[in-house]
Amino acid sequence: MANLKRIQLIALLGIFLAFTVVGLGAWTRLVDAGLGCPDWPGCYGFAIWPMSETEISLANELYPERKFEIEKAVPEVVHRYFAGSLGLLIIGLFLYAVFSKPKNSFIVKITSTMTALVLFQSLLGYFTVSLKLWPQVVTAHLLGGFATTTLLFLTY
Repeated sequence: MANLKRIQLIALLGIFLAFTVVGLGAWTRLVDAGLGCPDWPGCYGFAIWPMSETEISLANELYPERKFEIEKAVPEVVHRYFAGSLGLLIIGLFLYAVFSKPKNSFIVKITSTMTALVLFQSLLGYFTVSLKLWPQVVTAHLLGGFATTTLLFLTY
């Protein structure tokens, strides 16, 4: 019983994080920052956005067709890091569900589906950038975010 309570607590944390990720995705879209970083998973070849004048110059040399704009890079990077955190939380939730005793087969099925969905979501995130906001991919990515949130509610 204590394991189920822990799973519910982790799922609740995941729900809050998922709402945050969906909100950050909306912010990214509303400020037209969907291509704020032209590469993936980095941003202009850096782990976060370029900060120094030298890094910005290098970024603009690497991507001359997409000049660096801090107001677009920040929402994109923040969204990516929160989404990555949610992905790690979901993978951890799945591993906890699999290795906890006694095993709840419903929770294992839900968390394994959620893990597969989150991995697919990261692939969609990559295609969102590489295909330059192709509408079908963007829509699938949004629906995947809603599905992830729904599965977290079911786990809770």
